[in-house]
Amino acid sequence: MSTVTGETGSGCGAGEWSAAESVVISRAVRNAPSVHNTRPWSLALHGRTAELRERPTVLVQHDPDGRDRRLSCGAALVNLVLAIRGLGRTAEVAFGSSAGLVTATVTATGRAEPSEVERRRSGAVLDRRSCRQAFDGTGLPARTRDALLEAVEAPGVTGRWISGAEETLGVARLLTYAARAFRDNAEYQRELSSWTTTTGEGLRREGFGEQGLAAVGLATGRTRLPDEFALAARMQREAVLVVGVQPEGPVDQVRAGAAVEQAWLEATSRGLAASVITQPLHLTEVRSGLAAGLGLVGAPQALMRFGAQVGR
Repeated sequence: MSTVTGETGSGCGAGEWSAAESVVISRAVRNAPSVHNTRPWSLALHGRTAELRERPTVLVQHDPDGRDRRLSCGAALVNLVLAIRGLGRTAEVAFGSSAGLVTATVTATGRAEPSEVERRRSGAVLDRRSCRQAFDGTGLPARTRDALLEAVEAPGVTGRWISGAEETLGVARLLTYAARAFRDNAEYQRELSSWTTTTGEGLRREGFGEQGLAAVGLATGRTRLPDEFALAARMQREAVLVVGVQPEGPVDQVRAGAAVEQAWLEATSRGLAASVITQPLHLTEVRSGLAAGLGLVGAPQALMRFGAQVGR
């Protein structure tokens, strides 16, 4: 077994990944979104299988229960499967666990051409970016909303668009409450600062949202938070999707992360910008309030913003 962290060896035998295939798979997985850009997984290739293993992180304040870590692994799993499908092979996924950490093993022994949807989403893997700036406010056509909702839905995973003035205001109140709690939490702010960089790995300073919904995702001590009414007004000019899962075990959270990435890639393939917000949902009262206010069957895992980027 060889662990893939970047470039791979050039040798291969019958029934093994070639060097070129290994590079394709490794690059796709590396480009998956992850909490604070930690890439909390390891990837190993052997025979005609690929094993993605959840790796612990040290985000005590920002990911105390490991939920974001497992969402990240789900996103990496989607990229892994799409890369293998793009190579013209089958991709059967089996989940397991070791020492409380989730493992996903993808077996690719057969030949099968990817579907048109798989080709389109695979082509978006390297183009996907997180846009934390305001969108142009034009909204999304109903058919686009339907396509994104369909991309999210998977066994145990559901999506729910936030709509209407009253509903949006209720969500805005929960999010501003969470942002103030995190802004005033000294331990949280110290950890956030330690992961923030000007370049390279980690959170880039210019990546923090400055207004609207993006501003309450990661609130620094200098973030100027909008009041709940201003935030609700901005939210109504965006398309905001809540992703939930039921039940909520570790593997279910990986599935939720996979659903988030499927929708993100679908949006990217359609020329849309997107970003994901999970931090407010680490507060139990926000999660329960969101579930009750929206009548969600599953436990909320992430908020997704979609729209057209300004100037494009």
